[in-house]
Amino acid sequence: MMQAPVRLDLCVLADPRLGDAAGDCHAAGLRATAGLGYRIGLLAVATDAIAADTGALCPAWAALLDAGQVVQLSPAARVQARLSLALDSRILAHDLPRRFALTADLAFVTVDRPAHLSGLSARDIDQIAHRARALLGAPVVWAPGTVLARDALAHLAPHWPLTATDWPLVLPDVLPPSPMQVQRSRPVAGCARLARVRSAQDVLPQAWLDDPRIAWRLRLGPEAPRPSWPQLAPVEVWPDTATDMSGFLARIDALVLPDDPAQDPCPPEVLMALASGVVPLLDPGYRPVFGAAALYARPQDLPDRLISLHEDPALRAEVAEAGQRLLQRLHGPRDFALRLADLIGPPRADPFAPAILARPPRTVIFYSSNGIGMGHLTRQLAIARRLPPDLSPVFLSHSQAVDVVRRFGFPAEHLPYHATYGQNRAHWNAALSDRLDAAMAFWQPSALVYDGNIPFPGLIEALLLRPEVARVWVRRGLWGPGRDPEALASSPAFDLIIEPGDPADGFDNGPTALRPGEALQVRPIRLLDQAEVLGRAEASTAMGLDPGAVNVLVAPGSGNNASTGALTDAVLGALACRPGIGVALAEWRIATRTHDLPPGVVRLANYPFARHLGAFDFAIAAAGYNTFADHLSAALPTIWLANEAPEQDQQILRARFASETGLGLTLRLTEGFALPSALAQMLAPASRGAFAEAGRRYAQAHMAENGAFTAAAALAAICEMTPSRAPPALAEEPGLQVAEVPCSSTG
Repeated sequence: MMQAPVRLDLCVLADPRLGDAAGDCHAAGLRATAGLGYRIGLLAVATDAIAADTGALCPAWAALLDAGQVVQLSPAARVQARLSLALDSRILAHDLPRRFALTADLAFVTVDRPAHLSGLSARDIDQIAHRARALLGAPVVWAPGTVLARDALAHLAPHWPLTATDWPLVLPDVLPPSPMQVQRSRPVAGCARLARVRSAQDVLPQAWLDDPRIAWRLRLGPEAPRPSWPQLAPVEVWPDTATDMSGFLARIDALVLPDDPAQDPCPPEVLMALASGVVPLLDPGYRPVFGAAALYARPQDLPDRLISLHEDPALRAEVAEAGQRLLQRLHGPRDFALRLADLIGPPRADPFAPAILARPPRTVIFYSSNGIGMGHLTRQLAIARRLPPDLSPVFLSHSQAVDVVRRFGFPAEHLPYHATYGQNRAHWNAALSDRLDAAMAFWQPSALVYDGNIPFPGLIEALLLRPEVARVWVRRGLWGPGRDPEALASSPAFDLIIEPGDPADGFDNGPTALRPGEALQVRPIRLLDQAEVLGRAEASTAMGLDPGAVNVLVAPGSGNNASTGALTDAVLGALACRPGIGVALAEWRIATRTHDLPPGVVRLANYPFARHLGAFDFAIAAAGYNTFADHLSAALPTIWLANEAPEQDQQILRARFASETGLGLTLRLTEGFALPSALAQMLAPASRGAFAEAGRRYAQAHMAENGAFTAAAALAAICEMTPSRAPPALAEEPGLQVAEVPCSSTG
């Protein structure tokens, strides 16, 4: 039976991800429109024509959806709208793998940055127009945001019907603080961006930084180029994590943006500067857009222009007043809303957009590599358990422990790893591509989530065959320096990269630490919620330990690529049969060796180990990702054993972090002679109590939030979007080429 159509006043097609500052402007306009009583739906398009910071939702868009001011629509929903509106013509740059079932009385497309049309043939431009008509469900009228965009459209697509007046960007919905009244001996010029992908493009001319008459403040993301030190001009670099745009604008006199008006005719940062009373100093090409609300200078004239502004308070006041008039006349959210209201008419009396139609059940495939431990599989399981009910997880894994997923109620299939049968890697990758493509054909997933260090060539090939499937990479940090550059080169193949937080992130010196801007960084991911961890009495009884004893967990890791046997035997020999001490040995499901246990030592084989941590007073454990996060969350004093095999993550950094912060001790596998001293410290009540108290403080401050929830929310958001990708022939740029690399990956 065909479902009833969703009836709306306004249906918006937009890319609501971080990365393009115009998203804040669009969200502000829609919030004002919803305030007039209109029912608004969003059909989200994730297009590679708009670079995203991390692939996550823009906070302004997320707030709209959370508040119910805009309804998120399934791409499969049947929609009837009085007006359909594509916000930013760039979302139409490429074909979508699926069409929307959208019909509308009127359709408009805003054109804020027409440069993406430059260089296209007449046929390509006509295809964009046809695509817009098919997607928006009505004949399309194009709405330039500025006079510069209108002039560009008149040149590039003179046959497109245009609105009679421009549709300016809306001032982002932020209330800037008043400028700080500080008397300065020199003008303070600032350069700042709302979006990190834009700040990475800024390179200030060296001549500006060599002029001692001017002080500079730069608000930069982690990947933006930093000016060298020292400079003749005072330069302060403010991380974008330390201050928001409003706070930054309050600390400068003038905003300098080295933008090209042909590329970005109306930078949203300029609108925020005007609202803050900060004078924008821009390329003269912006004069038709901002008029008397800004000052203009060629690069070589900018220092002198800044000095003139600093010495003329009347000029600064005059420009600031003109900026307020411009915002009130053109860029107010209510003006945007009233413009749409004139087109739509009164809000319809019969809106209909129930959640059950907006979000039908969908599937997500979780695919993980075969680690030395179970880190990849466990992280994926942690995220899968926090997905909303309408997303059904399915697991494909090279891990031999994939059966544990079925115990959590999810379908799971084991894919043999090439090393298991000594298979040729090229042949294995070809077969892997076929297997993954068949799985996607069967399950019809909204997204495929990969957890592993190396995106195998077979995986990339399978994803290219399924452009409608969102691509997510869960990429754990602490890689060794210089590790796997070929793997990182495939990062652009993914729509979203999630980096699980690591308590030792500050120690990370690997290649992923140099690329923080491309990943959504979440707090440490853990499988279990606190309510699922057994109390001391219950956990001890379940393992046959005495709750009143000093109980010790020995969890040396799988031992599949590191010689942990001798040290484990030494630990068990030192602790077993001692009065008042209970010992449990944790054995990984994928371990190739089983220990013969001394009398009195119990075996812990029930996955996950974290469920039983409450039984223990201290532990000797491998410093793998999941174990480290679980022990710190439980404030369990631990002697950390670092697997330092070259294919591993840098576990030694986690161990050193714990030692330097008083959360535990470090014991290298090659330093068995230090074991008696480490055990003596943990067995002494005073020193063990100090470790435990430090652990409780750390857990309360840093481990209360489980990053699995944030990761699941980001994944759910990307599943709500329809991908729009360049055809494979156009997408094969150096960043997307995947070299044949050894198919090894560790948890």
